This record gives sequence, C-alpha cells and structure tokens, in this order.
Amino acid sequence: MTDEDLLSLGAAEERIFVTFDVADFPRIVQRWAEEARTHSGCVLVVGIDHREFGTIIRLIVHTLAARPDHAAWRDYTCFAARPG
Repeated sequence: MTDEDLLSLGAAEERIFVTFDVADFPRIVQRWAEEARTHSGCVLVVGIDHREFGTIIRLIVHTLAARPDHAAWRDYTCFAARPG
C-alpha cells in the first residue's frame, strides 16, 4: 500500500496513524489539509530506534494521554520524541 493508502485506511477506520516516516508524512498531511481531506490524526515518531519497543509504547501512551478526546485528533498531526 502507498503512504496515502495507509493514511486513508486509518481515516476510514477512525484510527490515529502512527509512523516513523518523517520524510514523507509531514508533506502528505500538509497536502491533505490544503485539499480539505481529513484524517483521524497522525503521530510522527522521531529520534527513537524501531527496536526500542518499550520506549515507543510509553511515548505513544503519553502522546495519546495528552489529547484524550478522540475527536480532538481529527486532522491533528504531532511529532513525538524522547523526552528531554
């Protein structure tokens, strides 16, 4: 699937999309905003190795807890990075 297909699938299923792809997704969500296309939220994980599962899970939990209302994630994109 393409990146856009994945974001579309997340939107169709009302799921917040989490990705390490900071090379492409900032541009994609910006273009979607310009085209008035909606998504269910996008978290861009930066600065953490894919193998750091515990750190990744804690970061995602913290990020979601900071914005607990699912509706508030609509068309919202944020970067999530290791604290400090």
